[in-house]
Amino acid sequence: MPDFLPQPTDLAFLTPEGNERPAAPGHIARREERSATNWIAIIRLFDGTEIPCNIKDISKSGAKLGVPETYELPSSFMLKIVGRDFVLRVTLAWRRGNYAGVRIDRIAKLPQSEEKKATAATTTQDYHSIGSRRGHSFGD
Repeated sequence: MPDFLPQPTDLAFLTPEGNERPAAPGHIARREERSATNWIAIIRLFDGTEIPCNIKDISKSGAKLGVPETYELPSSFMLKIVGRDFVLRVTLAWRRGNYAGVRIDRIAKLPQSEEKKATAATTTQDYHSIGSRRGHSFGD
């Protein structure tokens, strides 16, 4: 079992009387502090459906997503953060209204496209034009 997943003993907590009782089914204790974000992301279902969302907070093992409650989420799906070169495979932990909590199962780096590689290799900066004016003719 990976380090970031809770152990069965982590899923118990004390009642006011001091007796231990098991946590509610589906309750997963957090081990890491979450960092607040407002990243734009896309949920990719395994049938190819894409759902826009945003990531409200994230840690090494999980995240809180903002996704309209009108979208039905499966128990497992992919999450792509716009502008990043990786994708996350996640498992739905909870759902309340327009928010969903997910556990991060895997992180995969996306291959860089050939088009981006070619653009990066052939692009050279022209710093000679900085500060110079271009001639404009406004009709004679």
